[in-house]
Amino acid sequence: MTGTAALCLNEPSTNFMANYDAYYTQNHDQPLVLDRHILFGTADSILNHPDTLTANNVRFFIGIDIPTTQMAELYDSEIISGLYGSREDIVMVNFDSQFLEDFVVSDLETLNTNLQNDSRLVSYLWNNSQLLKMMATQLAKDTVDTSKILHRYVNVYKRCNSFAVDHIEKFQSFNDLMTLFNMTNSQGKVFVFSDSTTNENMLTLLISTMLKRDTSMKVQQAYHFVTNLMDTPADNVRVERIFLCSGLTNYVESVKRFNSINGRRQLVTNNYNSATSSYAHANMSKRSMRYTDSSNIATTTTSTTNDNDHAGQTATGKRARSD
Repeated sequence: MTGTAALCLNEPSTNFMANYDAYYTQNHDQPLVLDRHILFGTADSILNHPDTLTANNVRFFIGIDIPTTQMAELYDSEIISGLYGSREDIVMVNFDSQFLEDFVVSDLETLNTNLQNDSRLVSYLWNNSQLLKMMATQLAKDTVDTSKILHRYVNVYKRCNSFAVDHIEKFQSFNDLMTLFNMTNSQGKVFVFSDSTTNENMLTLLISTMLKRDTSMKVQQAYHFVTNLMDTPADNVRVERIFLCSGLTNYVESVKRFNSINGRRQLVTNNYNSATSSYAHANMSKRSMRYTDSSNIATTTTSTTNDNDHAGQTATGKRARSD
C-alpha cells in the first residue's frame, strides 16, 4: 500500500498535464519583441501564433538559414495568405547560403525554365522579388542619393528576394532591408526568424541592428539583451562565433565610417523598446538591461494599419503574379 501510494503521489494529475499542455501550446514559440520595428522567433512562431503577428502589424518576413524551398512552402501555406487576406500584403525574403549565388529574377519565363517549372518555388521568388524590386525602385525615386541611407547599391535589391551573401555583405544587406522596409512602410513591422531562436546567424544579425543604432555598444551587451528576451536557454549557443565574428566587426566599423561620411548623429533615449503594443510591454519585464535606440524618439502611439495597408505602402500599382 505504501509503495503504491507513493507512486500515485508522484504521478501528475490529468488536469495538471492538460493545463500544462494548454499553457505550452499558447506560449511556446511566441514571437519576441526586439524593438518597436522588429520581432523575432522561429518558423513555428508563424504557424502557431499568426494572431500575434497581425496584432503587431508584421508585414515583412526575413528567414535566416531557412532553405529557399522551405520558404516557398511557408509562403504557399494558408497561414501566410490568411494573415491579411492576401499574399499581396506581405513581403518575404530569406538568407540562404546554399541558394544560387547572384541569382536574378528577370522574367517569369526564364524563371520557370531555371527552376524546372517548380510552381511553388517560382511563385515565392517571383512574387516577392517583384514587390521588393518595386520598393527599391520607389526608394530610388524618392531619394536623391540612396548611398546616404543604404550600404549597398540599391539595384542589389531589385534582383532577387533570396540572398546567398556572406561576411560583411550579409550584414549590409540585412540592415539595408530593414531600412528599405521602414522607409517604404514605417507602420509595418519586420519578423526575423530561423529554425531556432538560438540560431547563431540570426542572433548575430539581430545584434548588428542594435550596434548600427549605437556603435558604442559592446557585442556582449547586445548579446545578453537579446538572449534575456528568450524563453529558451542559450546554453547551446557558441558565443565565440558571435563575439569573434569578423563580418559583424567589419560591419560595425563600416557603419562608423558610413555615419561619419554622412554626418549622422545618434539620438539617445533611456529605453531600447518603446513599442506601444500590449505584447511588447509584456516582454519588458523579462529584460535585465537597457539599450539606447534612436528610433524611440517618437512618443505617439503607433496604431495598427488596416487590412488595406499593403506591405509596399508607397509603391503604386499591382505586381504581376505567377499564380
